Amino acid sequence: MTKRFNGKRVLVTGAATGLGLAIARRFLSEGARVAMSDLRQAALHQAAQAVNLDPSRIAVVVFDVRDARAAAAGVTAAVDSLGGLDILVNNAGLYPSHGILDMDEAAWDAVLDTNLKGPFLVSQAFARHRVEQGEPGAIVNITSGSARRARFGAAHYSASKAGLEMLTRSYALELAGHRIRVNAVSPSFIDTSSPLNAPDSGYADAIQATRPWPRAGTPEDVAQAVAYLCSDESEWITGTTLRVDGGRSTGDYSLPSTQSDSRAT
Repeated sequence: MTKRFNGKRVLVTGAATGLGLAIARRFLSEGARVAMSDLRQAALHQAAQAVNLDPSRIAVVVFDVRDARAAAAGVTAAVDSLGGLDILVNNAGLYPSHGILDMDEAAWDAVLDTNLKGPFLVSQAFARHRVEQGEPGAIVNITSGSARRARFGAAHYSASKAGLEMLTRSYALELAGHRIRVNAVSPSFIDTSSPLNAPDSGYADAIQATRPWPRAGTPEDVAQAVAYLCSDESEWITGTTLRVDGGRSTGDYSLPSTQSDSRAT
């Protein structure tokens, strides 16, 4: 494993489980110091211990991304713990299912506040820190294929992720002059076994049937893409969304061919 992030300081939100934990592990394995953030305090401390690396390179920061004061205080706590911040990964999010006719205002607000307002607030606090320091930085937002593809039960989720992709471009446009790069990684559904976003039985199999690539994605696939977009190798990339989806966004793989079906089996 290379050490591309030696000396770098990273904040990852939603790091107690799933994609966030995999992303934190990836940065730690490549030499970074990482502030792991989540609202689930007990789970977060357990995750930090499970990483099983030098504890001096890990900080645990509990804060609510949906609240402006809490987000600013959380970023400040991460800065104080690590001696600064170079990279932010906005991963915290909700993935519920509510039909439009049954969805109440609270369900809508919970998703939009977490998935869209949260990245706005945390990115703002991070960017203010980097601008004040006069140093470059990198932000990666975790979006979703649902930003471009509606599905039943996900009006709030799809809207939040579509908004987050536009927010990514807006931040990239305004922060480029400060040498702060802002990109997004858009995974297809990946079963992370998270208790917050547990899918119905068979959902993962149904999604896999729509992807041309012959295996399911893993949290490590997403973490690798995030690391690339935060590395010096992507220094001239900003305002883009990297699709990490096994080819699902290429087209309708699950439809039969109009003639002979040439798909591998």
